[in-house]
Amino acid sequence: MQKFLLSSVLSLAVLTGGAQSPTVVTNASNCIVIHNFNTTNEGFSSPSIYSSPDDVTFNWDAVAGNEIETSGLSVRSASLISPVYLQSIAGSSTVGFRYDAPTGTEYRIRILTGMSSPPLEVLATTSNGPIYTPLPALSGTICLLLTDADLVVGGLIRLEFTFRSNHPGNVIFDDMSQSAFTSPLPVTFEGFVARKNTDGTTKLLWNVGEEINVESYIVETSINGIAFKNAGTVRATGASIYSFSLAEIPVQTMYYRVRNVDIGGASKYTNIIKMYVSNQALTKLEIYPVPASDQVNVQHNPSPAAARITLIAADGSIVKEVMPVANTYQTQIQIGTLPKGIYLLRYSDGKNNVLTGKIIKN
Repeated sequence: MQKFLLSSVLSLAVLTGGAQSPTVVTNASNCIVIHNFNTTNEGFSSPSIYSSPDDVTFNWDAVAGNEIETSGLSVRSASLISPVYLQSIAGSSTVGFRYDAPTGTEYRIRILTGMSSPPLEVLATTSNGPIYTPLPALSGTICLLLTDADLVVGGLIRLEFTFRSNHPGNVIFDDMSQSAFTSPLPVTFEGFVARKNTDGTTKLLWNVGEEINVESYIVETSINGIAFKNAGTVRATGASIYSFSLAEIPVQTMYYRVRNVDIGGASKYTNIIKMYVSNQALTKLEIYPVPASDQVNVQHNPSPAAARITLIAADGSIVKEVMPVANTYQTQIQIGTLPKGIYLLRYSDGKNNVLTGKIIKN
């Protein structure tokens, strides 16, 4: 399908939460199709590893040239996530898509940091916590302008689309669009998360983008974050999402990373994930390092979609607000631009459960 302008069918102006500043969502009409899915899945993967672990999958339909959800379930949530792009406009991003969906279907768009641009944050979103937006019709096009100061020129971003429905029928996603034609960046690792299974074991999931001459992925574990050992190997198959489940139940805090090995022997690593062994809810935040200069890591309970981390200065003013990625245990917060001093960190899960901690900025 040739590139063309999409006209928005929405007329709205919604104020929603962002990573540090609120996202303003407004009607737009300058969407240009950059992914038509006619010949490939265009680097999209499904479900998003940053959304709910219960999400069902979109699959690429080579005949129709679109992404389609065909789970057959009446009640479900389905998600897909884009490859990595370079943010080219300061403070805003235009996002759109074409859809067909059952009556009552709702959607959410989130702009996330690319994994190569830590910390992992929700930079902009059409929702405030768990709130989704109803699709205005059974089929049509969406074109929105998301304005948020957290969208910085030169940053790496990914676009996540989630659909929620309580009625049977397929959901079709097609013609993903932005305000200007943009090519995905050649990034090997695009995302990496760790999840605890119900039996206490750990499952690792990672997204890959450009997989050229990659032979395998080696999962590495560590008990101190310094000395790593091989835990297993996953052969490269050209997939966009890989996973590895560790058979042993950890008895202490563990660190995980994944290393890709290409045919020539060269390697690249993911970031390191730290996971606490306890299955009990944390009663206090684990914050490290203390003191810190540029970035702190905050270990918290599994974050629901409504979770917020607020950084408060000594005078009581809010200096930063971060939306943890849903279902994750750890959030990184950049503090390099903050003045030296002591800050209160407040974690709220959106259900009246609050944990606090202290950051010392040197």
